Amino acid sequence: MITLFLNNINNLNNSLQVGDMVYATSTTPVVGGDDTQSNGIVGEPLIVGILRRITVTGSFVVLDVDDTPFPLNIPSANDFIMFSKYSQTDGDVNGYYAEATFKNNSKQKAELFSVGSEITINSK
Repeated sequence: MITLFLNNINNLNNSLQVGDMVYATSTTPVVGGDDTQSNGIVGEPLIVGILRRITVTGSFVVLDVDDTPFPLNIPSANDFIMFSKYSQTDGDVNGYYAEATFKNNSKQKAELFSVGSEITINSK
């Protein structure tokens, strides 16, 4: 788990939420004219991990990022941090409309206790 401490954040993006992918890229140019670093090209965003918790206290933000799948991309102090939304197709039901029909062919009384579905909001 990587903890990112962000200072003086007055307008945190409202669409940032747990489950988003967090990326970082260097803002420091490489001296010597070569635009490559040991961890990739300067300016190329590298995956840090999956956001697991956001804590906001005034203008101070703490992001807890799960780096288990991506253990090599640890951001530096002056890196630019960005995010992308989680996969919008993780749920079983996609779209805006669903219809279900329940039939009981038994001659005995029966009651339906609960019906559930995994849905993903994919229009935000």
